[in-house]
Amino acid sequence: MQFKHPEILYGLLLLIIPIIVHLFQLQRFVKTPFTNVKFLQQIVLQTRKSSQLKKWLILLMRLSVFLAIILAFSQPYFSNKTDAEISQTIIYLDNSLSMQSKINGVEKLKKATQEIIENFNETENITLITNDHTFTNINIKSLKNTLLNLNFSSVKLDYKSIILKTEQLKSSETNSSINLILISDFKDFTKNNLTDVTNVNLSISMIYLNSDNEKNSWVDSIYISNKNNQETTLKVKIGNTNIGKENISTSLFSESVLIGKATTLLSKNETSEVEFKIPTQKNINGKISIEDENLPFDNTLFFCISNPEKINVLSIGNSTSFLAKIYTNDEFNFSQKSLNNLDFNSIQNNQLIILNELDEITAALNNTLKTYIENGGHLVVIPSSKINITSYNQFFNSLQIGTISTVLDKELKITTINYEHPLLDNVFEKQVDNFRYPTVNKIYKSKLNNASPIISLENSMSFISETKSKNGVVYWFASSLSNEASDFKNTPLIVPVFYNFGKYSFKTPQLYYTIGNKNNISIKTKINKDNVLILKNNENEFIPLQRVYHNKVELTTIDSPKKSGFYQITNNGEVIRTLAYNYDRNESSLRDPNLNELLQDVENINISNSIKDTLNQINQQQQIKPLFKWFLSLAILFLLLEIGILKFFKV
Repeated sequence: MQFKHPEILYGLLLLIIPIIVHLFQLQRFVKTPFTNVKFLQQIVLQTRKSSQLKKWLILLMRLSVFLAIILAFSQPYFSNKTDAEISQTIIYLDNSLSMQSKINGVEKLKKATQEIIENFNETENITLITNDHTFTNINIKSLKNTLLNLNFSSVKLDYKSIILKTEQLKSSETNSSINLILISDFKDFTKNNLTDVTNVNLSISMIYLNSDNEKNSWVDSIYISNKNNQETTLKVKIGNTNIGKENISTSLFSESVLIGKATTLLSKNETSEVEFKIPTQKNINGKISIEDENLPFDNTLFFCISNPEKINVLSIGNSTSFLAKIYTNDEFNFSQKSLNNLDFNSIQNNQLIILNELDEITAALNNTLKTYIENGGHLVVIPSSKINITSYNQFFNSLQIGTISTVLDKELKITTINYEHPLLDNVFEKQVDNFRYPTVNKIYKSKLNNASPIISLENSMSFISETKSKNGVVYWFASSLSNEASDFKNTPLIVPVFYNFGKYSFKTPQLYYTIGNKNNISIKTKINKDNVLILKNNENEFIPLQRVYHNKVELTTIDSPKKSGFYQITNNGEVIRTLAYNYDRNESSLRDPNLNELLQDVENINISNSIKDTLNQINQQQQIKPLFKWFLSLAILFLLLEIGILKFFKV
C-alpha cells in the first residue's frame, strides 16, 4: 500500500489525545464502609469490571475512527509502481516502406495505428517516435490525429538511434522508468543489432508484425553494360523473394512514353536480368517499371542518362605520351603545357592538375596552386630525378601537408596495393598474388601529414600516397616515372591509377541516387556570391548542402528529397541538370527474421505479436487502485459502533 500524501500520516500522533482523556476518566472508586454482606460485594465487583470494559471499547472505537480518517486523507492506494516513480511510455512505430505489406488485406502501418488508438490508456500521455518525427508527451486526441495523418517514410531509423532517442527523452528524475514499445516488421533485424537493444537499462517490448504474404519482386538496380557510338546497353536487375519459375514483364519508359518492353523468368530468391538498348547520343530521363501487388514502392526505378561533362586535366612540365593515351577526348579535355608556356589564369579551370617531373616549383606556381587547392582542386605531383628539394618543401609547407627529407638511391620493388582505397576500389576482381612487381631506383623520403598509402614499396614506404589539404587533394609519387628511375609506366597499374585520378577529381552525376544515403554531386557551373543551387520537382523544392568552388559546386544530399522521381538542379531558374532519386531496396525482401531465436537469452525484451495485449499489460501495471473511500467508510463504521456501545451497553 502506498500513499499519495504521506505527510498527513504525522497526524497519527494525535491518537494520544483520546488515550490521555481515557486515562483521566479511570478514577479510583471511593471506599465506603458497609455491612459485610457476601452478595453485595459481588455486585460491586461486577459493576466495576463492566464499566472498565465499556470505556476500553469506546477508546478502541475512537482510536479506530481517528486512524481511519487520517489514513483516508493521506489517500492510500495499491499500484505496481511507487508514487515517487515517474513512468513514461514511449512507442516507436515503424513507418518505413516495408510496412506497406499487408496483414489480412490491411497494410501493416494502418493496422498498427488502428490498434494503438483502440487500446491506448486515455488518462496517460505518450511519446511517439517514427522514422522521420518525434511527438513528445501527446494526449489521446493529439495521438489519434498524428496516427491518422502518418505517412510512409523513405528512410528508417536504426535501432541504436531509437535507443539513443529514448535515453534523451527519459525524464531527468532519477526515479523515472520507461516502457519502450517497438512496433515493426523487423525486416532488418540481425545478430548485429543485438548489442543495440540488449546492452541497455530499459524494459523493451518488441511487437512483431508478420506478413501474411512473403512474396515480392522488385526492380533492384540498373547499369550500363556496354556503350559505343551507336547504342548503349542497359542491364536491369530484378530481385524477388519466394517467387519461383514465374515470368515477369519489365517496361522501359522515357518520361511517360513506353520505349521498350522485355520479359524474364524469375528464379526463387535469385536475381534476374533484363536487357534494353537505347541510342547512345540520346539524353533520357528513364523509368523501369514492373507490376507487383505486394510492395508498390520498389516497382519503379528512375534513372537519367545524359552526355557526360568532360573533365579538364592539365599536365604541367614534361610532355609524355602515356597521359594522352589515358585521358582520351571522349571523357577528358586534356592539355600539356611547359612551365614557360603556362597561362596561370587557366589553372583554376581544371579539375585535375599534374605536375609532371618539374625540377623546381616557382613562387608564382606555388601561389597559384595553393589557391587552386583551396578551391577544391586535385593535384598529382610527380617529381623529376633531380628536384630542388627546398622549392618542393616550400610548396608543401604552403599546403601544410609535410616535407621531403632525403633521397634514397636504392632499388626497391613495389609490392603492396591498398585494394580498399577508393582510388582502386572495384579495379581488381580479386587481390593479385602473382603480380610482376615494378621496381624503383631512386626514392624521395618524405613525411606527409595524415597521408593515406595507395601503393607501397617492399620497405613499407609509400610509393603513391593521398593527402588532404584544405579543400583539395594532393597525390604524391615518391619517385620519378622516367625510365631511368622506375618501370612503373610499363605495368598495368598505370592506367587505372591515372584514369581514377581524373575520374575522382570531378564526381560526375550517376545514373541515379539512393534516398537516405550520403550523395555527393559535382556540378560544373559558376554561381554568383548570393545565389544557391536549388533541387526541385513539380511538387516541392529544397536547397541542398553545397560548397562553391572556382569552377564547380559540390552538392550533398542525405535525407532529402523524401520521394523518388526526377529532380532538376536550377540556378536562377535555369535548369542545369536532372537527377534521379530512388528508394533504398534494403526493405524489399519480405523474409521474416526469427526474433524468438535471436533474443531467446535476453531478459529485458518481451516479444509479442499483439499490440492490444502489450498495451493492456502496461496499462494494468500502471493502474492505480485508490483506497480513500474504503477508509472513510471504516471511519463511519467505527463511529456507529461507538454510538451503539454508548446506547446499548448498560453498566
